[in-house]
Amino acid sequence: MEQNVFIIGATGKVGRRLISQIFEKEDTSSLRHSHPTTILGLASSTEYLYSGEGIDEKNAILFSKKRIDGKRYSGIEDILKVLRRSSKSISVIDVTASADMLELHRGIIDGTKHKVVTANKAPLAVCDFDTFQTLTSKTQRYGFRCSVMAGAEAVDKLRDLCDLGDTPVRIEGSFSGTLGFITTELQKGKRFSYAVREAARLGYTEPNPASDLDGSDVARKILILSRTAGFRVNLEDVKITPFVPKGYLLESDPEKFLKSMERLDEGFRKRMESALKRGKTLRYVACADASGDQLRIKAGLESVDLMSPLGQLLGTANKIVIITKTYGKGYYSVEAPGAGIDITAQNIRRDLLYQLEERQVAQPEKK
Repeated sequence: MEQNVFIIGATGKVGRRLISQIFEKEDTSSLRHSHPTTILGLASSTEYLYSGEGIDEKNAILFSKKRIDGKRYSGIEDILKVLRRSSKSISVIDVTASADMLELHRGIIDGTKHKVVTANKAPLAVCDFDTFQTLTSKTQRYGFRCSVMAGAEAVDKLRDLCDLGDTPVRIEGSFSGTLGFITTELQKGKRFSYAVREAARLGYTEPNPASDLDGSDVARKILILSRTAGFRVNLEDVKITPFVPKGYLLESDPEKFLKSMERLDEGFRKRMESALKRGKTLRYVACADASGDQLRIKAGLESVDLMSPLGQLLGTANKIVIITKTYGKGYYSVEAPGAGIDITAQNIRRDLLYQLEERQVAQPEKK
């Protein structure tokens, strides 16, 4: 029995890499897999391809590179109509960054037999708490591991702890590979403007790095993790302190924004030097703390001990630290590579494994 997929966002960076990996890693091979992957559908923001028999490698790659046209569509409802007509079970993969995809996610879960795997965190952050619970409670139909830490074990760990009755009381972490890279470069003595420009050159940032430095991406991630832990919170409950002053974030031209970062070099140099003299370093930290009378949830640049779990992070690595009622001062932690198209694409494929019925281990590659 094959595992059928429909990739939304197929022409974006992650979508293109996901398609390539599916074929390169032989996910489509019935010789290696008891449930080989078949790509039934691909969609950009305006066009889609669909074949009930499957889209071959050549056409899938060409569509992802925008070298062949698909059928025009005008909105989410058009995609839902295609899905409703299919007699096959399909895992719909969302690798967009659009909050509008919430309509698609709800339409699939509420009105079809199909499933969702999402790396798109926006729908899970903009929806209300009850909608979040409705979607994510369908554990075999709704996979959202890749919305945080590129698909590491953070979501699974929090879910398991809640099911075991070991309620998290504090969740803390560094969830941005981009900001982790920048703070590591600062720790090495590099200029802040150089670190930001280098992160952009390496592809760690959005096209305009201002989108990474405003803190909103990290805020969405801590919100998703907090909700996974059962905290009834919304995005407006997260206190966000941007990495740089808000005035700089208004610049829409990427090159002008990068140039403006030079004005912050001296301030960040002094701040890092001060932290290091005290045995600390700088990290962009998100935290949800329910240990007091009320939940406090925030994201911002902080000084942390060099030998602490977050202080020891280097480069793009992400880490979550979870303290629960049972273990008091002890903690659980999960660390993983936090930035990279390859990692995200691989973990989307991993998330698909959780939606297989009677999964069997793949046959090893012949050497």
